[in-house]
Amino acid sequence: MNTNVNKFVIKKRRKKLIKRIVLGLFVFIIGIIIFIYKAPIFNLKKINITGLVTISNESLQEKLKYNLGQNIFTLDYNKIEKELKANPYVQDVIIKKKGISTINISVVENKIAFYLISNNKIKAINNEGIIVEELDDLGDRKLTKLSGVDVSDKTVGSKIVDGNELPKVLDTFYKMIEVIPEEFKISEINILDLNNIICYIGNVEIILGDSLGLIDKVNIALNLIEQGTITKGYIDLSLEGRPVIKQS
Repeated sequence: MNTNVNKFVIKKRRKKLIKRIVLGLFVFIIGIIIFIYKAPIFNLKKINITGLVTISNESLQEKLKYNLGQNIFTLDYNKIEKELKANPYVQDVIIKKKGISTINISVVENKIAFYLISNNKIKAINNEGIIVEELDDLGDRKLTKLSGVDVSDKTVGSKIVDGNELPKVLDTFYKMIEVIPEEFKISEINILDLNNIICYIGNVEIILGDSLGLIDKVNIALNLIEQGTITKGYIDLSLEGRPVIKQS
């Protein structure tokens, strides 16, 4: 009889202990959650944005600055993504937490890196050679000027020229624009004749000829400019052999 009573008492004590442990864990977890959601060390202090080509970092930082100081775990990441995608130059957004007070935002841009001026209007051009936007000014957009084409009768959605060659040329230039340092930015590309493409870096005119080996030709020109071989004038890379350099 006493054995059964002892077993009952032990079992009851064990249940009470388990309940206390469970309750303690529950209180501890609630405390941790409250701490995470309320402690200032989890407030957003920094936003890192990568993947930008034609959009300025400053403009996106300004757009998102209201998030600074908010809890990193309660931020509305869907809202941030939606706001960024409202920009026609943004194709996709990936947001990741970094540590306890920083988020990293990786932006994939739509390939809109060029513009033409016509009738005092700026027409933004994508890699397909299609007008995607008409602007009064460039604002914070870092676009490269195209010249040599008349688009006075073209509207949004129109191709600036017919054919398949121009999209290949623009796509190749876009790949270079992605990686060329700001100080050596290609400021203008003349596409009047795709067999005699000309671009400009600073005060240097670069005569490239046709579209074959565009990246290699521009790399040669960049090296010459970076080394100080030429600061003003032209580099002719349209013919086989050594480039023709004319300093002026």
